[in-house]
Amino acid sequence: MNPIDEFLKDKEKRTQINYRWILRQYFREINQKPETYFKKKRDYQSDVDKWWRQHLDEVPKTRHTKLAIVKGLLEDNNIIYPKKFWLKLRKKRKGSRAATLDRVPTKTEFKTMLMHGDVKDKSLFLFTMSSGMRIDEVLKIKISMVNLKHDPPMIRIPGHITKNGDPRTTFISQEAKTYLEEWIRIRKSYIKTAIKKTRHICKKDINDDTLFPFSYDVAWHSWNRLLRKANLDDKDPTTNRYVLHIHCLRKYFLSQMKLSIPAVIPEALAGHEAYLDEAYQRYTIEQLGEYYKKAEQQITILESQPDLTEVQESLTRKDKQISTLQQEIHNLRNEVSGFESLLDTPKMTEKLGDLVLKKLQDLQKKK
Repeated sequence: MNPIDEFLKDKEKRTQINYRWILRQYFREINQKPETYFKKKRDYQSDVDKWWRQHLDEVPKTRHTKLAIVKGLLEDNNIIYPKKFWLKLRKKRKGSRAATLDRVPTKTEFKTMLMHGDVKDKSLFLFTMSSGMRIDEVLKIKISMVNLKHDPPMIRIPGHITKNGDPRTTFISQEAKTYLEEWIRIRKSYIKTAIKKTRHICKKDINDDTLFPFSYDVAWHSWNRLLRKANLDDKDPTTNRYVLHIHCLRKYFLSQMKLSIPAVIPEALAGHEAYLDEAYQRYTIEQLGEYYKKAEQQITILESQPDLTEVQESLTRKDKQISTLQQEIHNLRNEVSGFESLLDTPKMTEKLGDLVLKKLQDLQKKK
């Protein structure tokens, strides 16, 4: 078997496509055929170094991904080099983060985008954002994994779907549920139409049990279409990629949920491995759901209520001022009450009489 095919046989379909393209590029650039490459006694280190030098000007994250794929192929064929060798290659140019300067959309921007979408778009992107799931995970979810009767609606994600292999539970908003129910109602019609359109390109199955029975490319094109319609299609000048991309939905989920509930909960719901054990040890599924509902308004987009935070703060300040004034009035009344009781004493009456008499005498003298 071709060593590329052997290396990729257990990987997912889309991963196979991407990896195959990179590995074929590797063999083209070192002018070798994969079928005979590992049958020769070559200086594989020299090949890798020569190929790597041609990619130093690429986006850091992209070139490091390519290097990891080539390294995996070599090790799969028992060509193993010390960690120091690979580290030295990576350090030949600084930079390890993604070059695209992306950002999290505002609620208004996300709402504007969704207003240009159909039921499929609204359902997919509200489901993705409100669950905190990766788009790759969302596109593998089956209908049976979704419990819309639970409060809040619950998603059971098995380990073979998640990035880190750990099963987890997450939830979606009531808003996402509304559009998901409508999507499920028309989903069969969508599949039938898709079969007619793609029967000469790929085989679709009317019995497909995935919740969103389409590919990543379809989701990606839908997102980019909404960006353009909403005039939010700004691109990073360095990479020419959209600043608001589909993966920003997870960032939006995390940033908004953390405004209302402990950070460990949204991090665990989103599937970040470092937080999963802590969250499930500290909280039951029902407790996680209750926390989710407390923060749900933060991730409600189309049906969100106006932000009354400033109004509420102003009312709170006025309540404090009124309370202070009431206390001052109460204290003043106590003082006046004491003074009135003092006036009733004979001694105070005599003093007031003397004071009035003195005032009258002064007036007489002036005349």
